[in-house]
Amino acid sequence: MTRSRRLILPLGLLFAGLALAAIVMMVRASADDLLHQSARLLADAADGHAVLTIEFETPEKDGNKTLEVWGRKDAGHNGEPAFHLVEILEAGADGEQSTGSIAVSDGMNVWLYRSETNTVYVGTLEELKARMKEGHGEELTGHDLPAYDEADIPQTPDEAVDRLLEYFTAERAGTAQIGGTDAYQLRLVPIPEKMPDEFRANGGLLDIWLRTSDSAPLGIEFSGAAVGSGKITVSTLELDQGVTDDRFTFDILDGMEVVALADLEPPSLSLEEAVSSASFTVLTPGKLPSAARLEGINEVRGAIVQRYRLPDGATFTVAQGTEDAAQAPDNTDGELVTVRGVTATLYQDESGTRSLLTWNEGPLKIWVGGDLTAETAIEIANSLN
Repeated sequence: MTRSRRLILPLGLLFAGLALAAIVMMVRASADDLLHQSARLLADAADGHAVLTIEFETPEKDGNKTLEVWGRKDAGHNGEPAFHLVEILEAGADGEQSTGSIAVSDGMNVWLYRSETNTVYVGTLEELKARMKEGHGEELTGHDLPAYDEADIPQTPDEAVDRLLEYFTAERAGTAQIGGTDAYQLRLVPIPEKMPDEFRANGGLLDIWLRTSDSAPLGIEFSGAAVGSGKITVSTLELDQGVTDDRFTFDILDGMEVVALADLEPPSLSLEEAVSSASFTVLTPGKLPSAARLEGINEVRGAIVQRYRLPDGATFTVAQGTEDAAQAPDNTDGELVTVRGVTATLYQDESGTRSLLTWNEGPLKIWVGGDLTAETAIEIANSLN
C-alpha cells in the first residue's frame, strides 16, 4: 500500500469529523436563527388573529382553556395596541360555541367582561394598568396575574431572543405536526450556572414549535419539572390579514352591570398584613380626632394607606410610601410647617376644613389629608409612631 493510499482513511475520517462538527454548529446556529426570525415576524406584523389552547398541570390543580385573540399594533395615540380576547367555552348541543370572559381595547379605551357575574369593567388602558398594580387582576380577569416591571420588558425582538439565550441553549429537535401544520421543534436546554437555585431544583425542559413556512410560533411546552407542566398550542395563526375596526369595540347589552375602573377600590389589608408586605416601618397615629375609626388599609402603588371615617361622614387618610404615590393639589400654594422635626408642606382649601400635609423622611413620603383642619392634621402627624 502506498503512502498516499495509507493517508486516505485517516484523512477521510478527519474530514468526516470536521463535517459532522460543522453540521452540529450549523444546527445550533439554525435554531438561534429560527428564534430570531420568529420574533421579528411577530414584531413586524401589523395585525393578527389566533386560536390557542392552554393546558397546565400542577400538584395543586390542572386545567385547560381555549382563547381566540385578535390584535393590531399602534392603534392608540402613543402606539398602544388594540386587542380582542375571547375565552371559548364548550360547544352547546346546537354546535354553537359559548364564550366566557372577554377583553377588548381600541388602543385607548378598554372593556373587560366577566360572564360569571355579567359585569363589564370600563375605562382606559392607563386605568387598567393602575388597577392591575393595585391587585385587581383576579377580580377583573378571573385569574391572579403575576406582577411585572415594564422596565424589564425587552424593547426589540432580537433583544428578547438574546435575553432568552442568556439562560438557554437552543437546539433543533426534528419536526412535528401542530394543529395540522408542519413545524420545526426546538429544544431550549437550561444553562445551569445561569439558572436560579429554585429552577435548578425543580428541573424541566422547554420545547418550542415554529411553523416551517415562516417560523411563526405554533406551540410552547414546559415539561418534566417537579412543579408541574404547561403547554400552549396554536390551531389558527393569521398575520396581516386585515382585522377590521369593529373587532376592537364592545357592545354593552341590557342587564350587564357596568363598573368604572376608576371607581375600583384597592384590596383591603389588615394592619398585620400591611406591616408584613411593606418594605418600610409602617407608622400609625397615636392620637386621632374624637370618635374617628379605622375604615380600612390599602396598598396603592407601593404605599400603605390607612383610611379613617368620622361620625359626620367626613374622612381622612394617613399614608406613607414612594415619592410618586401622592400628588399635591393643583393650583394651590403650600405653607411650610414643621412636623416630626422636619419641614413639611401644608395645603388647605379656602374653608380651612380640608387639608393635606406632606413631608419626606429619608426615601419615604408621608402624608395626612382629608376632612381635617390644619391643626388637626399636624397633631395627627406628630403622633405617628
